[in-house]
Amino acid sequence: MFNTAVKILYRSLIELTNHRLSSCLIKGFCESKFSKPVIPLFSKHFQINWNDVDGTASDYGSLSELFIRNINLERRPVSKEAHAVVSPVDGVVQTIGTINPNQTFTVKGKDYSFAELTGCKSADHQYNGGYFVVLYLSPRHYHRFHSPISCTYQKLAELGNRSYPVNQLGLKYGKDVLSKNYRVVYELNSSNRNVLMIPVGAMNINSIVQTSTGDQLKIGEELGYFSFGSTVILIFEKDAFRPSADVTEGQEVQVGQLIGYGE
Repeated sequence: MFNTAVKILYRSLIELTNHRLSSCLIKGFCESKFSKPVIPLFSKHFQINWNDVDGTASDYGSLSELFIRNINLERRPVSKEAHAVVSPVDGVVQTIGTINPNQTFTVKGKDYSFAELTGCKSADHQYNGGYFVVLYLSPRHYHRFHSPISCTYQKLAELGNRSYPVNQLGLKYGKDVLSKNYRVVYELNSSNRNVLMIPVGAMNINSIVQTSTGDQLKIGEELGYFSFGSTVILIFEKDAFRPSADVTEGQEVQVGQLIGYGE
């Protein structure tokens, strides 16, 4: 009963603050010079690691510039292990699991439809029974996302029009957050594996920008960026991925860090 009441209250509050007008106002503020004085407070509250950043807080003219900051990627060495699959982001491992026989996958006790998440309607696809990994980027994290493998890639779909929070509370109390929020579905193709990579937008500033202009990426190479905290979902074909033994739920990971092996 208590959890139900909390869920209803949470959803009601999010709906009140998540309309197009309020989202535009927040986005406009973050992109304006008036947000610059907020950067030191934001940095302190979210404990941004400035040792990784090229520059200082005073170099950024707005919060939006800070969100999409570059970092010194020499401090994010890409794994050289054979058949490596690396983290595409700096973030936290929310969930590692496998797609269920009924075409769903479970995140924080909630079942999501594979078809709704990806737009893939076939009931007999190559990802049945495969692993999925959900990686969460908080507002303090580096907001650019990279390729987990060397590949050619294509954008399969842009889906969703919501921008609910994708943090712990959002996943626990929100309604179908991952399959309602704005998201882009990429398919990454290599010689021995295919991977779906799904950047999912987050509350209020719901934008995903592709920076790669070709159709090929080396492992660890940048594909795009988010304008605020967000999530990336990786989905692997059945028997095509083995998670690294030392990557567990709740663990912090960095771009280029080994998270598993392509089988």
